[in-house]
Amino acid sequence: MINILLVHDNSELIDATRSLLEKGGEVRVDTVGSTKQAVEVLRDRNYDVIVSYYQLPEVDGIEFFPEMNGIGLFRELRAQGNTTPFILYTRLGRDRVLLKDLNSAGEVVFSKGLEPRSPLTELRDLVYQAVLRKKLEREQVLRTDLLSSLLSLTPIWICLIRGGAMEWANTRMSSGLGYEEGGLVGKNATALFADRESFERASRELTLSIDADGWGRAETMLKKKDGSPVHCLLRVHAIDTRDPARGQVMVVEDVTEKKRLEEAVRESDIRTRELLMHAASMIMKIDLAGNITFFNTFAQNFFGYSRQELLGKNIHGTLIPAGEAGGREATGFASDAALNGEGVAVRISGMRTRDGSPVWVAWTTRAIRDAGGHVSEVVCIGHDITDHTSRERPRISTAMWKERVIGGTDISDEVFDAVFSICLEISREGREGKKVGTAFIIGDTENVLAKSRQLILNPFAGHHTADRMVTNHDLKENIKELAQLDGAFVIRGDGLIEAAARYITIDTSAVGVPKGLGTRHSSIAGITLVTGAIGIVVSQSGGKISIFRNGRMVQEIA
Repeated sequence: MINILLVHDNSELIDATRSLLEKGGEVRVDTVGSTKQAVEVLRDRNYDVIVSYYQLPEVDGIEFFPEMNGIGLFRELRAQGNTTPFILYTRLGRDRVLLKDLNSAGEVVFSKGLEPRSPLTELRDLVYQAVLRKKLEREQVLRTDLLSSLLSLTPIWICLIRGGAMEWANTRMSSGLGYEEGGLVGKNATALFADRESFERASRELTLSIDADGWGRAETMLKKKDGSPVHCLLRVHAIDTRDPARGQVMVVEDVTEKKRLEEAVRESDIRTRELLMHAASMIMKIDLAGNITFFNTFAQNFFGYSRQELLGKNIHGTLIPAGEAGGREATGFASDAALNGEGVAVRISGMRTRDGSPVWVAWTTRAIRDAGGHVSEVVCIGHDITDHTSRERPRISTAMWKERVIGGTDISDEVFDAVFSICLEISREGREGKKVGTAFIIGDTENVLAKSRQLILNPFAGHHTADRMVTNHDLKENIKELAQLDGAFVIRGDGLIEAAARYITIDTSAVGVPKGLGTRHSSIAGITLVTGAIGIVVSQSGGKISIFRNGRMVQEIA
């Protein structure tokens, strides 16, 4: 419904005008007979359109309404802040009528007999146009107010620059730069920058970096009201690329804290790298293929290589002797750490120095993961565990980790060292040129025997005690020969070999072994879970030695 206030003193004309305008039921017309009455009515209610009659004077401006004519009413309402659309209806003479929309400055003049449309019909059209125009204006104001509210609430700094000056800035930008609401309006945009150089450099970057969507980008220093610097990322877009006068929208991101953190991380990385470089342990980093990406001073001195000689090189063929097993060991550094739930693994590796000397190194490896949770590289911290007192070829010194393996069991140091030595020889030499896989279960013998059975006749049954002691050096070759049989050796904590070719009969579903290990490893892990024994497995493929306790691998020697 369109509500119209008609200001006119001619009752016949009022009736005719009302009848035409209200035809169709979309318009309602209220009438008053003077401008004074109009002012009083408009104090209490609003109208969509005001139509006022105004008879132009013939000589000296005779006013149809003594207190105020139509133009006077219009001016009075506007002075009061009333913006209701206003249409003047005026006779210019006997046969001429003027309709004037004061809001759009449009005029329509009718002369009798010349126009197919009557003045009242045209008046109705002007009313509809004025209402539509006002509606669109209100909607535009609402959209503008809504957009302004949303932009004021967003955490992003946003402003409008026109003619080089700040025409509008949201609340976040004003407060972020230390200004009150609206405090940036009217300021020259250059005043926001830390200095003239920063402004000029940013202007060049913004111009040169415009992308396909019309956005320019620059990183610069702005300043707060108190002069303190703010590291910012600017994004600027022209409102109309064809008309620069319409201004630019600038989106500002305060990256001061981000830059501070980046610098702190960079400095921390430098300090950490320096500490690692000069640490009193061998430290290296390798990628998933085994290529060396970091090699500290201690490792350089131990192996006899310079950083330049090893960086980018694979550990296979350099630190690890070339060969089939060496290649698997190179990638094993990464896989061990990756498969471990905690991302940490312990690995003992036979390696060679630059002059070809064999050494044993215990590596603690930790997986480094990227943002997606995938292993990207491995940090390896190594310790020399070569038994340099051995007159034979270098052997592993177990002193560093043995207590962790046998502590709290009935297994003596001497027995463990004897079994471990045999495992090393089997892993390196095999038997008669063939690779051999076998297993040893040490300690808690009574429980182990109860949870296993013989595959064949026990080769140690009926022999004297002295001929069944694993510490008996003369027995070593017999043990290595019997290692070719299926099943495991069962050895007491004091070294007495109870059986060979023993089959483990327990359920192994409760244990989990690293990927790539077979049923022999699962069986040995399982028996250590349900007994107080430890298990040592020599893998037939590659000769890797795995040590189990409490159902999990506690040591690995490659």
